[in-house]
Amino acid sequence: MGARGEVGAAAGGALLLCASLLGAGCALGLSLGRGRGARDRGALAWLCYDALVHFALEGPFVYLSFTGNIAESDGLIASLCKEYGKADARWLNFDPTIVSLEILTVVLDGFLALVLIYAIVKEKYYRDKVTWGNRLLAWG
Repeated sequence: MGARGEVGAAAGGALLLCASLLGAGCALGLSLGRGRGARDRGALAWLCYDALVHFALEGPFVYLSFTGNIAESDGLIASLCKEYGKADARWLNFDPTIVSLEILTVVLDGFLALVLIYAIVKEKYYRDKVTWGNRLLAWG
């Protein structure tokens, strides 16, 4: 933030990206949840947003970490990581701990969100078991 509280271009772009992912996730989840109860529609909206964040934000972070240095990269995802880097410098350079945790969240949590979306939409019997697995990964 600037001296008078204005948001810089990089931070504004990152906020716009996150807001657009939220809007897209909610729209997709509510579309998939047509004809279902409010609880299922809310869960689908959250899970679609969750999957989008894992695949659209965290996935490119992992890719950028393996292909170069985020501090020297350009682009919207790199600028978002640079905003994180203002608080924690491990997001700017390849830090094995951060990258390994992000790989786990992209692969496990991202795909688990997709499985749960499928289970809710198709009314599969295992949806409650997958829900608990997703909660444990998110809180653990």
